[in-house]
Amino acid sequence: MKTASQNNLPIRSIADEVASRSSIFAVCLCFLISITPHFSNLPLWVSAIVMVSVGWRCLQNLDKIREMPKWVLIPLVLFGGIGVFAEYWTIVGRDAGLALLAVMTSFKFLESRRHRDLLILVFLCYFLIATHFLFSQSIFTAGLMFATLVVITATLITINQREDRIDLKQLLTSGARLVGLSVPLMLILFILVPRVPGPLWGISNEQRGGVTGLSDHMSPGQISNLIRSNEVAFRVDFEDKVPSQSMLYWRGPVMANYNGSRWYRARRKGQNRLNITVTEPATKYTVTLEPNGEYWLLALDMPTKLVPDSLMTKDFQLVSTKKINDLTRYSMESHLAYRVGKNESPEYLELTLEFPANRNPETISFGKSLAQRFDRNEDIIDAVLTMYREQEYFYTLQPPALGEDAVDEFLFGTRRGFCEHFAGSFALLMRAAGIPARVVTGYQGGEYNNVGNYLIVRQSDAHAWTEVWLDNKGWVRIDPTAAVSPSRIELGLDDALSDDESVFRIQNRNPLFGNLLYGWDNMQHSWNDWVINYDERKQRNFLSKLELGIEDWSDMVFALIFLLLGVTGFYWLIVRFRERPPRPEAYEILFKRLLKKLSRRGLQKRPSEDSRAFLERVADRDFPQREQLADIVELYNRIKYGREDDTNGRLNSMRTLIKSLQL
Repeated sequence: MKTASQNNLPIRSIADEVASRSSIFAVCLCFLISITPHFSNLPLWVSAIVMVSVGWRCLQNLDKIREMPKWVLIPLVLFGGIGVFAEYWTIVGRDAGLALLAVMTSFKFLESRRHRDLLILVFLCYFLIATHFLFSQSIFTAGLMFATLVVITATLITINQREDRIDLKQLLTSGARLVGLSVPLMLILFILVPRVPGPLWGISNEQRGGVTGLSDHMSPGQISNLIRSNEVAFRVDFEDKVPSQSMLYWRGPVMANYNGSRWYRARRKGQNRLNITVTEPATKYTVTLEPNGEYWLLALDMPTKLVPDSLMTKDFQLVSTKKINDLTRYSMESHLAYRVGKNESPEYLELTLEFPANRNPETISFGKSLAQRFDRNEDIIDAVLTMYREQEYFYTLQPPALGEDAVDEFLFGTRRGFCEHFAGSFALLMRAAGIPARVVTGYQGGEYNNVGNYLIVRQSDAHAWTEVWLDNKGWVRIDPTAAVSPSRIELGLDDALSDDESVFRIQNRNPLFGNLLYGWDNMQHSWNDWVINYDERKQRNFLSKLELGIEDWSDMVFALIFLLLGVTGFYWLIVRFRERPPRPEAYEILFKRLLKKLSRRGLQKRPSEDSRAFLERVADRDFPQREQLADIVELYNRIKYGREDDTNGRLNSMRTLIKSLQL
């Protein structure tokens, strides 16, 4: 409990007051709630420092152990900073900055004793919850941080009360009320603060780190490992009907270089004019692309439109001029029936025929034999696809490990592989047979969310296929995986894999549970669209739909000030209304009316005088209606102090007697 000296401390001395036990425990809990979601983003030794420091401070608060000496704490702080630098080779940026903040805040707990120390720790917790949005901007993260904000605010109330006994429910209610009152102000600021071009959350690739997705190279096993991730790669809203599953080839990195074990991209400049022959109307859609830390933008094969800050390479890969480190939304057009590359440069065609002669000799020999057996390139392609289709090749996520001549071992040995095995071996066979070929990686298919009417494309939809160059046709897509496992292309990955490997589609789960997941994903999609991607264009469109005359920045600033003043003024009125004195009871109003009448005769009731003493004093003045006055006072006392069995009747009698007084 607070001591008498604590109750009477001068206001400027409160910060130097020794913190109560309850306040220290509350701040320890507050810090743990704020930092725990970050444990997956922190090195293990940093998480250990957090737990040990908080545990030490709690035991010290219970007088179980002594305070850590300064001569021990100072070297620990020094070694903590050095450890962060050794881990990241920097102390700036997202990951290193978070680790340094966690270490230093933990050591701050070990020397926290006074009220000022706890205030600093609480304010650090406020800052700490904001760092979660550097790792994730999902609606789940926002909800979790909102709840954490309530806890931190309740903790701030706790330490300012400076009492050992606290009512947890009351504190959380007060914290929730304060945070809830800030929500309208937050919404006004979010909607009306003028937006600058660019995403809401902008961080560099060095800060982000850890983003996953397609790479700029491909080797056996790489995509099959990516397939095991159920993370969303992007979502797609189509203007019209969604194309069939077999037509959903999302074009990504195009790889023309091959060194015998790995395929990788050739550096090609952008093209100013898209030389594409189309035979069907364009398919229009909008892509919401999750951060991937790379430059490529995903689009249906074949994209025929550029988006702002993008270019199209000569192998028809759509790339951004800056890395995709934030949620990106763009409108796109593609033609699903097309012809491209009929006038491909001889230098590039020569590149797409190259392969190391000292690697995979059986595959190269087999490819050359195909060129001798068939006169037409189309017949060579059909022969290889027939081999995949009719011989015992298996489509699996768990292919055996391959050695130095990986394609030889796969084609003539294991015969078990994933899409990159089939695409890579097919492209090498084509090159050995004299047909220009390259590998294209991207995604194939997607899962339709019937709750939100959009397509979900996950990392598990990652795919690799090939393109071959044919006279008078240009580059033609050939997907050897379709020959081995047609269900992969026509129905999706889950239908192509065995039951123990198939875990990707929501639609394959329990219908009720699946609809709940679809609903949640739709909420996340709407959150991405209206909150994370609330940019200058969306702000302008939203304000124009309100038809309030808000057209430029000056209008937004004026509306912002007006609404902020309006909301704060409304809060002030609510406080004034709640603090107003209660309405007097009816009998008090009648008694005041009586006193007002008597005051006209010079009979005023003294403030310290009760009603009976006042009546006796009036009787001494030889008041002519003193009996009637005595009845009024008796009714007043019965109503005020008696039972409530006939209050209304007594009030009516009292009202009648007062009216009948002749004064």
